[in-house]
Amino acid sequence: MSRMINILLAVAGMAILSGCSDWTRMESIPVESIYPWDRDPELWEAYKENLRDYKSHEHTMVYVRFENSPENPVSEKGSLRSLPDSIDIVSLTNADNFSQFDAEDMAWMESVGTKVLYQLDIAGRLDEFSDAAKLDAYIDGVIASVKSNGLDGYSFTGTPKSGDQQREEMSRKIVEKLDKARTSGQLIVFEGSHSFIVKEDIPKIDLFVLPTENVERSWDLNNILTGAKDYGVPEEKILIATKLDGVYYDEDNVELPVVQAMADNVNRYGPMAGLALYGIEDDYFHMDGTWMTVRSAIERLNPSK
Repeated sequence: MSRMINILLAVAGMAILSGCSDWTRMESIPVESIYPWDRDPELWEAYKENLRDYKSHEHTMVYVRFENSPENPVSEKGSLRSLPDSIDIVSLTNADNFSQFDAEDMAWMESVGTKVLYQLDIAGRLDEFSDAAKLDAYIDGVIASVKSNGLDGYSFTGTPKSGDQQREEMSRKIVEKLDKARTSGQLIVFEGSHSFIVKEDIPKIDLFVLPTENVERSWDLNNILTGAKDYGVPEEKILIATKLDGVYYDEDNVELPVVQAMADNVNRYGPMAGLALYGIEDDYFHMDGTWMTVRSAIERLNPSK
């Protein structure tokens, strides 16, 4: 990670210097944006190569949910290209409405080695998908979209089965169809309570994002982690989730910056796969900047990379 940062700083420095001439003028002058990749394409390509290499080796991952762009986005907050390029995986929560603007950003995401997944919000549509025919048709459409848009796999949500036979059959069908459809290198990620997945399907799931986004204290987090591990979820497949606008308290009831605290919990309760961040587009314009918040989490998780 340190080598990657050095390259990035060099690129950023060129971008700053390109706009620093004659700062004392008071008159209005036209400003031409010169991007790092235009200023020194070779250095920019070296940075991206180093980034892809970093992501291909063992490290602690950062996964984000992202409400991808509708047609005619009004700001960068709806664009995939606006995300920090060190993010490992992006799960598109508006993938049902994948737009031409999303498609235009896919080459960028591939160039920095970030995987983009189609999210199936099963938990939010349980009543609709209790109809097996509707569920089949929806999954078939998702598989076709992933193929046509060059996405890197699937994520899906779910709630505890609680002995519900219909929900268990739903879980089996989803995993079976996605596992059968995926191609080499594609991922299947589950977000939610581990018990939605039947135990024999655990090996088919690459990553489990546990429902810890509303956790405020360590004992609640530990209970969720213990439950998942006891159920048979390997710790190397586990990510814990948090929201950028969430809260977290230490053992002395002192409120901590939630993203930093949860990043530290990955190391404290690990080893595990990484950290999932929710609601980053909602908090895009907050005081410290979402970009810097996410980057700081990545640095905290991988200080020596």
